[in-house]
Amino acid sequence: MGIPTLTQLQAIRDRIAPHIHRTPLLYSASLSRQLGVELHLKAELFQRTGSYKPRGIVNAVALDEGARRDGVITFSAGNAGQAVAYAARIFGLRCTVVMPAGASAVKAAAIRGYGGEVVMHGTAAEAFARCQAIARDQSLTYIPPTDHPDVIAGHASLALEILEDLPEVQTIFAPIGGGGLAAGIATGLIAADAKARLVGVEPVGAATLYRSLEAGKPITLDRVDTVADGLANPFAGQHTFPLIRDRAERIDLVEDRQIIEAMTLLMERCKLMAEPSGATALAGLIAAVSSLPKGAPVVAVISGGNIDLARLKALL
Repeated sequence: MGIPTLTQLQAIRDRIAPHIHRTPLLYSASLSRQLGVELHLKAELFQRTGSYKPRGIVNAVALDEGARRDGVITFSAGNAGQAVAYAARIFGLRCTVVMPAGASAVKAAAIRGYGGEVVMHGTAAEAFARCQAIARDQSLTYIPPTDHPDVIAGHASLALEILEDLPEVQTIFAPIGGGGLAAGIATGLIAADAKARLVGVEPVGAATLYRSLEAGKPITLDRVDTVADGLANPFAGQHTFPLIRDRAERIDLVEDRQIIEAMTLLMERCKLMAEPSGATALAGLIAAVSSLPKGAPVVAVISGGNIDLARLKALL
């Protein structure tokens, strides 16, 4: 996959602009004092549908003639499914989202609210297989939740916003599930010839890209287990893997306990109610802060604000 030019990425951002929010980059004085860095939070939990996903998925659906003719389907734990359903509503399309049986009921309800049909089925691997079967049987266009050049290029808009709002940024910490967000940020940094470092953060129980980098190729995990359901992707992508391999400085792993602690900090200090996947980048930044220069301008991407109060109470 060739890297789009900055001009091409700016054109993509113009295309999706009517359908997404330009999310704020929030400076946290409290956490900056606590951590010893100049900490900025890219508040992507305020994005439409509650996560970064519409950036790339709206772009992919807009460019896919088959999707706009036949309707769309995807496999998702919830956030990508909401984005596909949202994009389908924009273009007046039929939409089906296949989710693992244990997926969030709140996220499933949100998908239905956007007009999507939800199919709950089995494990993540079984749900993915069911998704492919339905796509064939009903002639629906499969929209990958992460691993597609048009999806990745749309996600690059997030990197462009960070670079415009904080040109001096030294390090960006991004959560990794399937790798679409990190690959999009990598694409934006490369196109803009930016010097900022990119650090991906994965849960220990869903270390798909971390293990793939160890193996030197995209792999599939037999099992994932993490509180960060939005990052519980067992598949490493053919498109996302090389971008992350070549541009990310590294991938750090964090325990579920660290993710929950970061969620608590975001609520107590920043008044941001992030789901576990939304707090994962901050958890990684906190764990790595001793390696960062004192006072360095750094960004943690907070993407994922879809959590029901009952689960929040159980986690905390």
